[in-house]
Amino acid sequence: MNQDMEIKGLNVSFVDHGRETKVVTDVDATFSEGSITGLIGESGSGKSVLGMAILGLLPGSAKVKGTCLYQGRDLFSLPEKEMKKVRGTEIALIPQNPTESLNPIRTVGRQLVECVTAHEKSAKSRAGIRRAGIRRDELLGRFGFQDVGRINGSYSFELSGGMNQRVVSALGLMNCPKWVIADEPTKGLDSILRRQVYEVLKDIGRSEVRGMLVITHDITLAKALCDRLMVLYGGCVMEKGNAQAILEAPMHPYTRGLMDSLPEKGMRPIRRADRDKERCLAGCRFYPRCPWGEARCGTEMPPETTLLDGRTVRCFHYA
Repeated sequence: MNQDMEIKGLNVSFVDHGRETKVVTDVDATFSEGSITGLIGESGSGKSVLGMAILGLLPGSAKVKGTCLYQGRDLFSLPEKEMKKVRGTEIALIPQNPTESLNPIRTVGRQLVECVTAHEKSAKSRAGIRRAGIRRDELLGRFGFQDVGRINGSYSFELSGGMNQRVVSALGLMNCPKWVIADEPTKGLDSILRRQVYEVLKDIGRSEVRGMLVITHDITLAKALCDRLMVLYGGCVMEKGNAQAILEAPMHPYTRGLMDSLPEKGMRPIRRADRDKERCLAGCRFYPRCPWGEARCGTEMPPETTLLDGRTVRCFHYA
């Protein structure tokens, strides 16, 4: 069966005190089997919300419209009972906030094993727990822990933020899922550990899972790990296509701004955002910061234009 994940017309908004705020707008995307797709963009661009929407993990104040087709099912309309069977085993999450994801009164080792036993009745047998323990120790070793026994016996508050980030990476992979959504998997890690996490995720993405979605601010990670990229701004997809092509020759002015703001590119920042002004626009969300902007950009949403290399760009400059 086809293992692609296809999103059509995804819109996500939050209602607070009667006021509705759109955070993801009209997203169409196909995440292909055998591919690692990166979602990049500044904080508040809608990357994590998109990932949480796929897994049905948004709070009750969220309104989700659209479809997410996976194995012939629309994940957005699955009952919660069915969605629980999908999470962790079919599609797993590596969360970005280990403080909220790890239980401070259970040891790390116990939590990793429970991740398996909670999903599989057969795993609660003595043999099943032993297999889960072997998987746990293997993953912790791959993520750079040399003293696995000490880590297993530790509580999350006894470990550093970077160590806990690697623990939740292992947590997300314990059930050998078919798909992984990794939300900022290198957050809080130094350059050596980041490189190690790149290699582990790349190996897992190529050999153990059908596909992976990586949400990141880390352009180096995106370049090292991803086959395809989606660039989000203000909840809209500005550019998507082959990762290497986009990072080497960005076309959308926002993507160019992200690249130019990197230290190795001269650290030239994009002009300051005005989020309230952007939310009121009927047109391109990036218009107030865009060096190419023209009057119609503020009143009309640019169409997605397909370029010769197969990428799509949402900008009147290419329409």
